[in-house]
Amino acid sequence: MPEHRATESTVTQLAQVFSRHPGDTEVTLKLHKSGVAKVFEVPAQVRVTVDLYGELKGLLGPQCLG
Repeated sequence: MPEHRATESTVTQLAQVFSRHPGDTEVTLKLHKSGVAKVFEVPAQVRVTVDLYGELKGLLGPQCLG
């Protein structure tokens, strides 16, 4: 996601989404700025489901998963 979208509110909402979908899959977050990507390991593990994808796309937009 674009780095400017990584506000406190968005990060808090992401944490809430992750907590609703506990599982065994590690999470990474890629922030983009000026053609450079920074990848962060998120201290959460999720269960990958259609519901999780739906929540993430609703929060971050349809192109957020990659």
